[in-house]
Amino acid sequence: MPPWLDAAVTFSLGITLGLGIGIIGILLGRVISPSKTFPKKRERYECANPPRGRARGLLMMQYYPYLILFLTVEPIMIYSFLFLLEAHSSPAFTLYLFLGILGIIMPPLIFGLYSARRLELWSAP
Repeated sequence: MPPWLDAAVTFSLGITLGLGIGIIGILLGRVISPSKTFPKKRERYECANPPRGRARGLLMMQYYPYLILFLTVEPIMIYSFLFLLEAHSSPAFTLYLFLGILGIIMPPLIFGLYSARRLELWSAP
C-alpha cells in the first residue's frame, strides 16, 4: 500500500469520525432536551429590570467574530508549518491536502470577516 494512501485513509477516517460524533451529539441533544415552550423563553432579559415587550432577535456578542477568526487563522498557520516539513517527500499530495484543509476552513473565516464588519450588530437595539 503506498504511503499517500495510508494518509488519505487516516484523513478520511478522521473527517468521518468528527462529523459522525457531531451528528450524534446534535441528535442526542434533540432527543434528550425538553421540547416544551415557556412564555418566559420569548421574553427578553434585561439586567436587574423587569423585561418589557418581546425579544427583538439576534444580539451578537461583540468579540464573537474575532474568536472565529482566531480559531480559523491559527490552524492555517499550524498546517502551513507542518506541510512545509512534509513537502519534500510528496509535494503534489501535500499541496492537495493543504488545499483541501483550506477549503474546509475558508467558510468560517469568511463568515468571521463578514460578521466583524457588520457594525449594526454591535449597537444596542
